[in-house]
Amino acid sequence: MLISSELASATDAVIEDCVGCADPLILLGLLYQLTGDEELSAMKLIRESFGYSHVDRIADPSDVALVQRKAVALLKSYRDQGRVEVGPGPAERLPRSLALIAGAEIPESEREMWTEETGIDPLARGLKFKGNPTPEQLASFKVGVIGSGLSGLNAAVHLKKAGIPYVVIEKNPEVGGTWYENQYPGARVDSPSRGYLHLFGLEFPYPYAFCPRDENLRYMQWVSERFAVRDDIVFNTEVKSLIWDEGTQMWEIKADGPSGPQSWKVNAVISCVGFLSRPTMPDIPGMETFQGTACHTARWPDGLDVAGKRVAVIGSGASGYQTTPVIAKTAAHTYLFQRTPSWCYATPSYVSPLPDQMLWLDRNFPYYVNFARFRLALTYGPDNSGSTQRIDPAFEDPHARSAVNKAMREDCLAFLRQQLAGRPDLIEKMTPVAPPMSSRPIRIDPDDNIYAALKRDNVSLVTDPIARITPAGIEAGGIEYPLDIIAYATGFRANDFLWPMEIRGRDGARIEDLWAKDGPRAYIGSMLPGFPNFFMAYGPNTNNFGGLQIIDLLEIEIRFALQCIAGLIEGEKRTVDVTTDAYWRFNDELDREESQMIYMDPRVFNYYKSEHGRSCVNGPIDYRRMWHWLRDPAGPPPETTDAGLKPYFGGDLVLS
Repeated sequence: MLISSELASATDAVIEDCVGCADPLILLGLLYQLTGDEELSAMKLIRESFGYSHVDRIADPSDVALVQRKAVALLKSYRDQGRVEVGPGPAERLPRSLALIAGAEIPESEREMWTEETGIDPLARGLKFKGNPTPEQLASFKVGVIGSGLSGLNAAVHLKKAGIPYVVIEKNPEVGGTWYENQYPGARVDSPSRGYLHLFGLEFPYPYAFCPRDENLRYMQWVSERFAVRDDIVFNTEVKSLIWDEGTQMWEIKADGPSGPQSWKVNAVISCVGFLSRPTMPDIPGMETFQGTACHTARWPDGLDVAGKRVAVIGSGASGYQTTPVIAKTAAHTYLFQRTPSWCYATPSYVSPLPDQMLWLDRNFPYYVNFARFRLALTYGPDNSGSTQRIDPAFEDPHARSAVNKAMREDCLAFLRQQLAGRPDLIEKMTPVAPPMSSRPIRIDPDDNIYAALKRDNVSLVTDPIARITPAGIEAGGIEYPLDIIAYATGFRANDFLWPMEIRGRDGARIEDLWAKDGPRAYIGSMLPGFPNFFMAYGPNTNNFGGLQIIDLLEIEIRFALQCIAGLIEGEKRTVDVTTDAYWRFNDELDREESQMIYMDPRVFNYYKSEHGRSCVNGPIDYRRMWHWLRDPAGPPPETTDAGLKPYFGGDLVLS
């Protein structure tokens, strides 16, 4: 890593100020990695509560001061040397450096996984050949990628690096997927933005802890340009069907584009179609009669101005709670029509930009972003996140499913009551019946949020059922509310995976028949028996509840597909398929894990559960297990198996 020109010209005061804003524990591990200074390795840590889990910090303030002095001295030495190259330190030191941040040794079985998470090797989750395939071998295999959101761009970057021909087909006129489509006021990510980057994209300067929509879209546009994949994307073209041809052992992709029907023949398909991509509209009498402007939040029209207007927001999930406070600031009056309230979680600085000092550290302290990524991953890792999401069968409480869940509920209630003090009517209406974590948790900023909005004179919460929509507004509880705009924050067809594409596998197998029993499923989130060379990212049960961030699971799902493709190319094979037995073996394990999840609570009805009473969406399995299953399907078989799965060539995966 080359020392930046900004650091090379920094004053002592700037360096000292910025280091003072750094996380001392990140500095501790990073300094040890870069210098091997053993004085750093003896510092004691203290464990503190963090939300509903814990984090570690350096116990002695004098040790914190020492770490800061050493960090300042190191940066000054880099500055004084000029624009020199700084390496990441010896690989054999890294487990110890990470252990200093973790507060414990990293288990040997997890070291590769956690090292990968730092992104020090930005291509750690990319395609790696076992040998050196010839140009002819590479040219003879083409991949079709559907979608250019986070997953599709990830696949494209790694396919291009590997030299494998590919095409990305995107229904929209721009990259970004859900972040292109969702431009409603207040749209914002609810995953920490430092963990919402690909490993190869950690250099991107996210200016918020939780970025608004425009920043997320800007990141994906940057990826498409930075890694030169934009010219390989066919925009404004929607895939209609994927049909397997056993004679040629290829997929035929048919799509509709600006100039009419188009088709491609490819050896493999990676579907990167997100499950939050097809809006669902409610069935309310009179919807078609409304004479004002009506739209789904995911189809917010360009230029729609709410200033001075009477606006209804229908829906109380993430979109409804995000957009209502923003709309209320300029609208004449805002009505939130709510059927079921959602739990809200206080997240300080959720809508605030990061301090300039933090952005300076990201840009100028070599490898700071990598060690900060690791620190974040630990915070949301399986050991921390699992206790917040799982049922304790021995715990008895009418409102909660475990001791941790009860503590979460009490904290959320205290926050709600503090925010809505003096409004017992709102407190009652905004208190959910189901326990926390049984529906999507909604982050809100304590200083700017849905609760504050509901106390405004120009905002009304309506909990009476909607009877009908009239030409002039909405009728509920015998009252007609006059409106200019109706925004449907009513979610997506989350359980309709791959809809509306027609997909036919071997012998004309229909995906609908495979899923007829109880909805969409997949083998380790990726493969379907009878559909060779067809892979999914963000497929069934990959909305990650197993620790770390969603993008982490998406990246290793993509790597699994890429390593299967590499194995076919190098082995000069044509197809890889998963056995039906393995498909159900994995799903039996998934069902067993899911039975322990709080989102299975019977008091809640949302997209976390389908009409079959199970989740087609959420991934309840510990990320560490998924990582091992997805690691290297074309490599040597591991010495042990987990749940009887053999996710490798010659095991559950059959070649021809």
